[in-house]
Amino acid sequence: MRKSKRDYADVDNRSRIIDAATELFIKQGAQDTSLSDIARSLSISKGTLYYYYSSKADLLFDVSESYMTRISNRLLEWAKNLKKPMPADEVVGKVLKELFSAENRGKLHLYLIYESITNNDMLKKRLISAYDQWLVMIKEGLSVLMNDTEKVAEYAELLLIMITGGIVHSTLGFGPQRIDGIMSLIFSGNPA
Repeated sequence: MRKSKRDYADVDNRSRIIDAATELFIKQGAQDTSLSDIARSLSISKGTLYYYYSSKADLLFDVSESYMTRISNRLLEWAKNLKKPMPADEVVGKVLKELFSAENRGKLHLYLIYESITNNDMLKKRLISAYDQWLVMIKEGLSVLMNDTEKVAEYAELLLIMITGGIVHSTLGFGPQRIDGIMSLIFSGNPA
């Protein structure tokens, strides 16, 4: 079935709403951002916004999915552009530097984790699903990128744990300046 102009308009409007909501969630916090705030920032009526999202929870789900997709796409694009296998410490260090360079996204990530832990079971299921997908993606990427493919599963899990902890670390204002030394310490047992 062919898509109509309205179908494409719906995709564009949803995208605009998600982008505006993401900005406001990062700036004000999701708890302090109302659907009215989002509608006002887009210069649309609340009725128009409600046509696409009947609740903030529904919008938060789509914001989280968009966020997870963007991170996944950044990692996939980086991995695709690599020409040859690299040592595990270089792969993990590079991935962490890439992820931590988007400092505002860290606030959104932390909020989504907080919401899923405290009171939003649907969001929790969505985040768990995204993390499961990330783990598979990381394993696949590492198996292609690394010289040492024997311990890919362990490296993938370590990387996922470091991503979550690193997002907290970078959101607090600590930059990725010591990642190379940390990777050397973890992978060789000796600081660089």
